[in-house]
Amino acid sequence: MKKIKTYSYIYLFLWVVPITFFMKDFFDLNEIKNLDLNENLNLFKISLTQGGLSVLFSTVVALVPAYYMSYKKNILSKMLEGLIFIPFFFPTISTVVAFTLIFNLPFLKELSVLYTLKAIIIANVFYNSPIMIKYLSQGMKNIPKNVVEAAKIDGLNEINIFFRIKVPLMLPQIFRGMFLVFIYTFASFGIVLALGGIRYSNLEVEIANTLLKDANFSKALMLGVIQFIFLISLNLLGERLPRYELSEDYLEKKVSGPVMVYSLVYLMLEYAVIFTGVVYGFFNYYTGKFSIYYLLKLFDKGFNQEYPILQAIGNSLLLAGITPIFVILFTYFLLKNFTKLTGVVVFSTMGFSSAFLGIALIYINILYDIKLYLLLVIGYFLITVPIAYSFMYQYVREFPKDILDLAKIDRLTPLKSFILVEFPILKKVFIATYLQIFAIILGEFTISYSMQLGRDFPTIALVNYSLFTDKRLLEGAALSSLNIFIVGVLFYLSNKLSEQK
Repeated sequence: MKKIKTYSYIYLFLWVVPITFFMKDFFDLNEIKNLDLNENLNLFKISLTQGGLSVLFSTVVALVPAYYMSYKKNILSKMLEGLIFIPFFFPTISTVVAFTLIFNLPFLKELSVLYTLKAIIIANVFYNSPIMIKYLSQGMKNIPKNVVEAAKIDGLNEINIFFRIKVPLMLPQIFRGMFLVFIYTFASFGIVLALGGIRYSNLEVEIANTLLKDANFSKALMLGVIQFIFLISLNLLGERLPRYELSEDYLEKKVSGPVMVYSLVYLMLEYAVIFTGVVYGFFNYYTGKFSIYYLLKLFDKGFNQEYPILQAIGNSLLLAGITPIFVILFTYFLLKNFTKLTGVVVFSTMGFSSAFLGIALIYINILYDIKLYLLLVIGYFLITVPIAYSFMYQYVREFPKDILDLAKIDRLTPLKSFILVEFPILKKVFIATYLQIFAIILGEFTISYSMQLGRDFPTIALVNYSLFTDKRLLEGAALSSLNIFIVGVLFYLSNKLSEQK
């Protein structure tokens, strides 16, 4: 049994080690007494407000497109489904650049949306509503037709059927979607930092500011513990919801014109933000003309002396190229040695602050002079294993046992069985997962920012943020559009491979 649980313990160990070293030197019970109760309650209230409003508006906005996806299979529903790449793969800094440009447009600038709570919520609804569409539509599809028909025979109308039959059956999917939206907003960093400012700092931003500006490590540790306990408690609460073994029972039916129009408008608005992030890399809104000048400027030697863009691209490609290999191999062995402990360990780490993890890793660098790029690989490894776990779970766990039994009869060693039997079948799954994690790492911002690697080991996200904060919006938009293009191509290739499985 100990051998089976080894990989789960290894993953937990990698999380615990840097945090343990940090806690050993900076955990101070007296810091709890020194915490300003009103200040921290207000900070928690802001985080809760941002998370709650984002969940509410993301769910409301997603209801109609989710309903459309549940009962229609066409180009529109396929494009709506494709929006799931936004919360997982669309770079945070690209979102920040796009909304900064949008909120600075003449007809919106007068509304003073930028640096307000409205800016944060709008950006988070853009970012997270596709998650709710995914989970709501999946829940609707999985409701058996015979259950609905039986309810109609019993005299229930559509409203009663929805609230008394459909909602209870969909509750696990609804909660999972809401939890993901909430945690991504509650622990949001780049969007709050850039679009909201210090006034609307949440716990994640406050942890980073406390560490980087005030150097109050003990206080930051306490805030990180509070955030972890709250998010883990919320996740465990969701685990208590009843699970229903439902399989997809697709039923195509006619949907009203307003439902289709709303879904189309929603789709256009989502893509409008992406389009803005791409187009403004080639458009000078000061002169009103299209040009590739600022894109070419990114590769100018003189400009790179001020902003190390080429070095950042090289660093990001190196990290994004290497890390997924370790993630995929480890996740494969993790799933092959699956126990009840595995899922708990993997998803419990989502409650850890990425900003705090970044600081803990840089502290390891100070103590033992471990190379920064190695620590970054560890950081990216830790935050992407849960993603790879979700992508690969079905294919590895449900690999045909009869094929593996035949391999055992032929006396193949585990290594030969993997190379000759499993790898040829799972190859496209591995490649698709590799491309998806590559895209995620390419746009990752929180850990590298927390480690303050702008000078020592710059990444695309860090340089893009520097351009943004220095008001070099046109250069920032050009770099953002380049990043979006790379991520878009990777996501497209990944989807194509997934369709061929």
